[in-house]
Amino acid sequence: MGIVYVRFDKSLDYKSVVNNFYIKKFLETVYGEFPQMKTPTQFTFDRNKLGEFIQNQYNLSKEYVIDDRTMPSSIKESYGDDCLTMKEFEPEILLDDHLVTINSGDKVLGVFATEDDFGHIVYELNS
Repeated sequence: MGIVYVRFDKSLDYKSVVNNFYIKKFLETVYGEFPQMKTPTQFTFDRNKLGEFIQNQYNLSKEYVIDDRTMPSSIKESYGDDCLTMKEFEPEILLDDHLVTINSGDKVLGVFATEDDFGHIVYELNS
């Protein structure tokens, strides 16, 4: 399964996140199979607009977070925030699967979505 990861905070190391086994195992529990990480480069979108959209989806759904895990210590240390978490939730927008965000408190720093769902989100943003 192809999973797209987009970071909204450039201080969060992209390679460390997408190559981390602990994160991939968490994504496997969310999506049902071990993820194949994909870059978002095949899609055309405004990163800031996407960040606002995902933050809004999280804000609308944060009462209904399905799973909440702490980030691996190596990533927390390199980012400098002990409160980094991954949160799985079902967004308000109709998607086939859940979204997983990387958060610092209630601020969304990055998002994981299936390739199909990410395409749907980008379509909504560009409409």
